[in-house]
Amino acid sequence: MFKRNIVGILLFAFVVLVINVQGGLIAQTDEPIPAGLPVRQMIVQFTEEVTGNKMAEAALDGRIQQLSQVTGTDLQYVRAMSGEAHVLKLPAALPVAEAEALAAEISAQPGVAYAEPDYMRQIISDTPIHVAAPLLTPNDPQYANQWHYKYVAGSSEGLNLPPAWDITTGLSTTVVAVIDTGILNHTDLAGRTVPGYDFIADTFVANDGNGRDNNPADPGDWIVANECGGIHSAQDSSWHGTHVAGTIGAATNNGVGVSGVNWNAKILPVRVLGKCGGYTSDIVDGMRWAAGLSVSGVSANANPADVINMSLGGSGACSTTEQNAVNAIVAAGTAVVVAAGNSNANAGDFSPASCSGVITVASNDRYGDRAWYSNYGSTVEVTAPGGDTTILSDGVLSTLDGGTTTPANNNSYAYYQGTSMAAPHVAGLASLVLGQNPGMTPSQLLTHLQATARPFPSGSTCNTSNCGAGIVDAYNALNAAPLANKVYLPLLMNNYPIPPSPLVNPGFESGSTGWTEYSAHGWDIITTSLATGVTPHGGSWAVWLGGDYDDISYVQQSVTVPTATPYLAYWHWIASADSCGFDYGLVVINGNQVVDQYNLCTSTSTGGWAKHVVNLNAYKGQTVTLQIRAETDDSLNSNLFIDDVSFQASASAVLPPAAPNDTPTAVMDRAAVLNRP
Repeated sequence: MFKRNIVGILLFAFVVLVINVQGGLIAQTDEPIPAGLPVRQMIVQFTEEVTGNKMAEAALDGRIQQLSQVTGTDLQYVRAMSGEAHVLKLPAALPVAEAEALAAEISAQPGVAYAEPDYMRQIISDTPIHVAAPLLTPNDPQYANQWHYKYVAGSSEGLNLPPAWDITTGLSTTVVAVIDTGILNHTDLAGRTVPGYDFIADTFVANDGNGRDNNPADPGDWIVANECGGIHSAQDSSWHGTHVAGTIGAATNNGVGVSGVNWNAKILPVRVLGKCGGYTSDIVDGMRWAAGLSVSGVSANANPADVINMSLGGSGACSTTEQNAVNAIVAAGTAVVVAAGNSNANAGDFSPASCSGVITVASNDRYGDRAWYSNYGSTVEVTAPGGDTTILSDGVLSTLDGGTTTPANNNSYAYYQGTSMAAPHVAGLASLVLGQNPGMTPSQLLTHLQATARPFPSGSTCNTSNCGAGIVDAYNALNAAPLANKVYLPLLMNNYPIPPSPLVNPGFESGSTGWTEYSAHGWDIITTSLATGVTPHGGSWAVWLGGDYDDISYVQQSVTVPTATPYLAYWHWIASADSCGFDYGLVVINGNQVVDQYNLCTSTSTGGWAKHVVNLNAYKGQTVTLQIRAETDDSLNSNLFIDDVSFQASASAVLPPAAPNDTPTAVMDRAAVLNRP
């Protein structure tokens, strides 16, 4: 049965543009592109496709001719789309009401599973934009202006990231897709992306001279007056996808511009919105491809997203096409984060905010109230900072471009407001949580974000009825994540007796017996040849992880976690010359479940052997593959030495009195230490 699709779907962006040009302010008030632009295409799915029997080309042509005759409309085949649906072109643009009537007529025909208009989703400017000049000085100079990352009760009701970053700054193996207008080559996004795709098939909408291709760069989405149909004023390019991407993952601690929520995750740019917006069919294809699902005529995505951010939507219930896509994406294990909308209305009347299975995000202002524009209601799961540029500095600051039409490539930054800005805060946090817990399902992720959300401040206009479970809190989400607690205990002398262990060769004194060892560069991992000044914690053998650039190295063994002593304990020695947020030590269960992660950097260097404890209560009695691992980036060496692995009954084992530390060692790379080329 036909479900009414979106009438005039809007990207939640902005109306009044205020840009600083050579020291002056130019204010331009725009009328939005009218909702419900004429419909030019239909999305149709046939029952043969639903049952898994793909229609032959001749049969498909015959079916379309039959529909044309029955409806009296000359329908032309455009292309197959994902989800076993097809895009058909109308002979002329139809008003929304007529298009909906035609879709209902097509849906009623035998052999048709459903039909619905392929509405244009639009970028509409309806709130202020303030462009800030770039300040290229060390240590992310504009981070000081990103209140939305901080939490000071009553004055900065942001994401509470500073203490969360002490837990993790993210993993480079995590991928976040930005389904939007594309992304520019901004200095603060350099090196932060993986190859994306441009899904805009219509060359007018694409505005880049061609249709679909593997270049997701944003050429600009400016329009002249009345260009999109109906009466509307001209609008400058929004560079919306670039702003969203900067919140999720602008390069951080690089001495340039702003910071991002996740310092290491990769951004997957998926371009679906151009001049006058974008077709639902293009957007859905982009969603499916981002999650690693197949899309006709497009090569497979080599970097499927763990999280998809959709800072877009509009009026109307979730369509069949969208819900089918969300169902498939969530089933594939990818979380979908969606903006609630900027209409100060019930989010249940907007899509994709009303789709089942997505994480719908409302916007709070700097003081913890519901932002005046934010949609609300029972469809909202959580709230995040989206800002209010009534006061410039109360907006959300991120990456942008100063070009009014085509890119100026001037690496600028802008304060925006909107649920478009709230959603990427949640997508970025979701990527941090999934970096710790890669096996977490989208449903579990939502439950966790809601359970760890911060209560709305006293007197807030937000409550659990209209703004979801609370304001997402990064520290709470990462500190309470279902992974093992880790405890650092005092540095101790060598040769402390090893507690009983179910592991084979727990002190490595029989070399590699019982253990599998791996180094991406072929180094001997279990060894008697350690760096100058480092001696084994006990005996003559120890493990040396890292010590080389772009290295992954580990030791692992199958073991049954004891029921009575489920706390993993081992001695480690960290010697690093790197900054935090680039190299990591990890404990991994069964090859893909990260139960412990910590920085290998100068501030965590131990200067000797330190005991490290990891809570494996969740696995007690189970036989698992236990892996102790190090990952390093392409500069500044980090070394992680491991010895004397055991299990104990609690996090705080009884230890002898502390003794003087071992002599610290200079940080050197393995090739230099071992005289190897």
